[in-house]
Amino acid sequence: MANSSPLTMARNTVVALLREAREAGWAQAKFEIKPDGSVTVDAGMTTQEGGDDFLASDLRMGK
Repeated sequence: MANSSPLTMARNTVVALLREAREAGWAQAKFEIKPDGSVTVDAGMTTQEGGDDFLASDLRMGK
């Protein structure tokens, strides 16, 4: 892996973390990989309630 880009190394790390998280019983995990190879992790042992960024009343079709 000496010639791997930071992005490739970050992707490989996230794959390994996801595998381990599943085996550990994590309920949710979200990873954001940026072009520079940095990774942001949001994970937990409980599921998040709600989480919708919009309300049904905000959905409109037509006039």
